[in-house]
Amino acid sequence: MLFHITHHHDENTCPAHDETAVAETFGAVLDSLNENVNEVIGAWVDPPGHDFFFVVDADDAAQIFTGMFPIVSSGTAKIQPVGDYVAMMKVREQMNA
Repeated sequence: MLFHITHHHDENTCPAHDETAVAETFGAVLDSLNENVNEVIGAWVDPPGHDFFFVVDADDAAQIFTGMFPIVSSGTAKIQPVGDYVAMMKVREQMNA
């Protein structure tokens, strides 16, 4: 199943000016996700907004939690299941027929 993850931290927990902290957190999270979820579909960032965005394929929440573990203490994450828009429109069409 696909999940859209938005991780937000603030200027007080941002490790941007500490190379060691970056390496242990945001520098490690993509590798951690790749090791723990089925697939990382994409990863994006809004540095001034302190927001990171990931789309992953995972079977359950434990995979996501384990993959996100390097940045859990840096901020909060909103995790939403998402589906293919075109496929959903086709199902909607069939249901309305």
